[in-house]
Amino acid sequence: MTATVEIYTWSRCPFCIRAKALLDRKGVEYTEYCIDGDEDARAKMAQRANGRTSLPQIFIDDRHVGGCDDLYDLESQDQLDPLLEGSAA
Repeated sequence: MTATVEIYTWSRCPFCIRAKALLDRKGVEYTEYCIDGDEDARAKMAQRANGRTSLPQIFIDDRHVGGCDDLYDLESQDQLDPLLEGSAA
């Protein structure tokens, strides 16, 4: 089973672009919520992200994994692929 990946972004955010580039390189399908100027969407994201308001915010199978640096940290620790495969706890 493949994990469900969601990412909240701003269209011109370099960290958002970098995070999506990693997911794209891995062939991951994801749902992107581009929230440029949408404060209601940002508030919803912050609620899901335990108060974090920076972008991007990334969720894998409804689990908050954090932002761009967090995503790359998971990749460097060989922990991203198991999450993306839906086999991690």
